[in-house]
Amino acid sequence: MEKDVIESAILSTAYDKRYIIIDKATGEILDDAQGYGYKTRQNAYKAFAYKTRDKSKDKEKAAKKQLVKKWCKENRDFVSALEADAICIAKGSCGPDDKFDSKWVKKAFKEYGHLDLPFTASEFLKYWQ
Repeated sequence: MEKDVIESAILSTAYDKRYIIIDKATGEILDDAQGYGYKTRQNAYKAFAYKTRDKSKDKEKAAKKQLVKKWCKENRDFVSALEADAICIAKGSCGPDDKFDSKWVKKAFKEYGHLDLPFTASEFLKYWQ
C-alpha cells in the first residue's frame, strides 16, 4: 500500500490548510485526523506512522522498562552512585570532556561487578529514572 499526504479541499480554508492521508492506488482516505485534517504534512506522516506502528514492540519495551525499574530497586547503592556521577558531570565539576552516556554507564557496571545484565547500558539509561 502506497500512501500520500495531500491537501484536503473540503477541510482547508483560505488561511488554514489541512492535510489527509490517502491510498495512492484507490484514492481511499486512510486518515483524516477524525475529520479535522492535519495542520502540516509532517504531522500527518508522524501520526499515521504512530497509528500503524508494530504494537508488539510496545509490550517488549514495557517489559524491559519494568525489568530495569525492578533491578534499580534491588541495586540502590549502584543507582545512588550513578546519580552522584550524573550530578557531578552536569555541574561540570568532573572532567570537562566527561559525558554521562551509555559508555559511562557500561564502565560503572564493570566497576561494580554487574557484568551479566538482562539489559544494555542504553536501555538502562532510557528507563532508570
